Amino acid sequence: MERYRQTVDRFIAEIRAAHVHDIEELNRRWKIFLEIDYQKKPHSGIAEYYKSQGVEVPGEGISPEMEWLRDERRQKFVDVKTVSEAFTHHEMRTINGDGCFSIDGTLYEASTALAGMEAEVSFDPLDMDTVTVSHDGMTPINARKVRIGAYVSKTPDRPEGMTGSDPETSRFLDAIEKRYKEAHAMQADALSFGDYGKEGDSDV
Repeated sequence: MERYRQTVDRFIAEIRAAHVHDIEELNRRWKIFLEIDYQKKPHSGIAEYYKSQGVEVPGEGISPEMEWLRDERRQKFVDVKTVSEAFTHHEMRTINGDGCFSIDGTLYEASTALAGMEAEVSFDPLDMDTVTVSHDGMTPINARKVRIGAYVSKTPDRPEGMTGSDPETSRFLDAIEKRYKEAHAMQADALSFGDYGKEGDSDV
């Protein structure tokens, strides 16, 4: 450990001398430094280990690279899902009447089907855009942050079927109509561009 610390200190001193202030350049030089310098030089810790086991160590010592190449054990690659789960936080939250809950002051929308229930929320602290909500007997739900505009109530609207009044319009049909208009507008623009230059003389 002491030798590694000395190696890092030496690298930092060299980086300062080279006036490296860019993280990408720092990483590039660190990679080269490890591969060409540190890994190819004899490591006292490796020698001490073999000596403690009664194994004779070559006079020139053993470098990290030599030890790596000597090891015939196959590498074991852990499944990405398993690694992800190791860094996942699990907490219990009570879902409010609007099907929402909060984590560190941030509001997430799960489902009104869970209103009033206590559920487990799972999340990666480094990626809080989506949180998984689990409850007994139910398929896990991906809850997303509630986006609050400047003039929007912080409490999300209840589903139309729970308000006790008839909706004034169909959000589903409105959405389809909007997509229809957008598609036709794009088509009209494409046709207009396709006709460009066909009429009259062109020097292109």
